[in-house]
Amino acid sequence: MTEFHYLADMNVLYQRWDESANQTRLDTERSELGMPRHVAPFSCMIAAIGNHWEPGCYEAVAAMAQYTFQQGFQVCLYEEHDRCYNPYDALGSMRNMAYQRAISCGYEYLCYVDNDIKPPPDALVRLARRWVPVVAPITTYVDQQAHGLKVPLVQPGQGLAMISSCVLSMLLFQTRVFLPWALTPFWENAIGADEEYHFRRLEMTGHRLWLDTDVVVEVTKPPSYPLDRRPAR
Repeated sequence: MTEFHYLADMNVLYQRWDESANQTRLDTERSELGMPRHVAPFSCMIAAIGNHWEPGCYEAVAAMAQYTFQQGFQVCLYEEHDRCYNPYDALGSMRNMAYQRAISCGYEYLCYVDNDIKPPPDALVRLARRWVPVVAPITTYVDQQAHGLKVPLVQPGQGLAMISSCVLSMLLFQTRVFLPWALTPFWENAIGADEEYHFRRLEMTGHRLWLDTDVVVEVTKPPSYPLDRRPAR
């Protein structure tokens, strides 16, 4: 597929050879909405943080990847292998590996997924079409408890809402968000470097976290709070 025209504001040639009709459609759609162009529009690397899937969770994530591909997006699903010596002690390194891989491979989006989620098939497509730098779905737990979190209590169907923090069960980034940390780690491993700490770091670069209340993802395991298990001082 070939697109051939002059850019009106600069009077220069713009000619593009796309790999498929879907790629042309997505590029044209973005242009009409005033979005920046990309060599692979809406392409996404889905990074599973670990390879210890809860029952039915891999199948749900793979179905989401397949649906995303069927909508014309380039998509890749891979597992970042478990680097932890003690439980959860290397999740930061694993997440850093994922965004470095996504940037070097040229993907526009990076979708972090944990091994215990069951997203609906259209979750990724709906999040990506919000066109915000960092966005998360509502996460609910199979035991119907909030576990001290606010997001599971949010009423669905209210559109986008800006929030300060959320769990990292499923999180969609535009990979450009991580460019300031292309050579230095963003995610940290130390206990205490929790979600609030990292989202505060993002705020310092002008990126706020959005919650898409129209997308709900089920989490099969309750959240873990390592600091709750520290010995009494």
